[in-house]
Amino acid sequence: MFMTNFPQELVDHVIDQLYDDAPSLKSCARVCRAWLPASRFHLFAKVSLKAASMHGPASFPSACCKRLLSAIEHTPEIASCIRELEVCEGSSFHFNNPTVPATTWATTDPCLLALFKRLKNLRRLDFSATSTLYWKTLPPAFQNAFCSLLAHSPSLTYLRLHSWCLPSFTSLALLLSHCKKLKGFSLSSTTVNDDDGIEEQQHGRLRCVIEEVEGSDQCSDSIVHSANVNLEVLTLDFVSFGYLGASGWLFNEPSESSCSNVMDVSRLRELRVAHFPDISIVERLLVSVGPALEHLHLKPGCWNVQPFNLSSTTGLRSLRLTLEEVDTAMDWVTTFISSIIQASSSASGVLERIGLEFYIDVRKLDGWKELDALLSQPELVALRHIDIGLFASPSNPDFVRVDKQFRVRERGVDVRLYQLGLRSQKSHRQLTPRISRYEG
Repeated sequence: MFMTNFPQELVDHVIDQLYDDAPSLKSCARVCRAWLPASRFHLFAKVSLKAASMHGPASFPSACCKRLLSAIEHTPEIASCIRELEVCEGSSFHFNNPTVPATTWATTDPCLLALFKRLKNLRRLDFSATSTLYWKTLPPAFQNAFCSLLAHSPSLTYLRLHSWCLPSFTSLALLLSHCKKLKGFSLSSTTVNDDDGIEEQQHGRLRCVIEEVEGSDQCSDSIVHSANVNLEVLTLDFVSFGYLGASGWLFNEPSESSCSNVMDVSRLRELRVAHFPDISIVERLLVSVGPALEHLHLKPGCWNVQPFNLSSTTGLRSLRLTLEEVDTAMDWVTTFISSIIQASSSASGVLERIGLEFYIDVRKLDGWKELDALLSQPELVALRHIDIGLFASPSNPDFVRVDKQFRVRERGVDVRLYQLGLRSQKSHRQLTPRISRYEG
């Protein structure tokens, strides 16, 4: 047949173009043995172990995990193909309908713990829960397996924890200390308390045991070491700290907490913050990061409007503001942009893109002419793109009225207005700051 003489490298390249087409990849995998490795590489690239929504097909993560483990035991090469792992403890059936009993599976499922030991090529790990996961009460076997997964995944560059409750900054440091090459870290709907035990404070040690890297049966205590995690992307999305004074790790200040020795944000390029409890902490973080910061996404929530000290963020290239409070939305925009202008010397600004999202009735928003005047200032000489999301359709008279206000277009700036709240947008994510590079 013709296909027997077709160069395998070209066949693999064609299969690579089907990376997001699971049905076609499955068909390719069944063609012949030579087509299997390239097909399998994409089929198992991302594994999602969570219950399906009530409106989707029935899916039970424990059963899926068991089948996956069985497949890996039969074909060990599959484990090296898994580069992204998404786990959700609990059941989204219960989340969407409280009358459906909640289920817990991830923290007690032996198949998941066995799967953790086989994954050595992870690049992204997202572990969430439909109700809060309290690290302190999790089974020791799960704690050990989770730490082992982080420690034995040398390629892991992104970690997201959603709906967790960590007992202390020391426990947070423990988890991060295993991630040797972590570049992106996200805490979402998470609480970090301040209840280190006396023994942990004295010995810098938590009760967590991981297996030796060589895979021997011997185990050793996992100790928080001093090697820094040099973050490039940090997300604090509905995060609360039990003792904000202990958060010196956010701005590289010396502290007795071992966490300040583990996370280094001096090279942070992208930062997003949503509904953080203390605005002063965020400002100090911006000052600490300084010129390394290139992309900032801020969702102030109920913060009182105040100017920011942005004198050190001279490398900021893009700004995105997500606003929901009608009384402060426009004030936040003008105040923040004024802070950028104030921090920039004439004709030396590098800000290229501004994104504004107004989840507010557009009829209640005023001050567009003043905003246009700010955006036309010479300090914003590098500005090229402005995206404004409005909670109205493009045919709405108020939408059209706002669109006509921007004379900054005459300076060559591309101003684009678009509609928020479309069905195509995921309603549970659209109000959350998002960084596409790490959260596609």
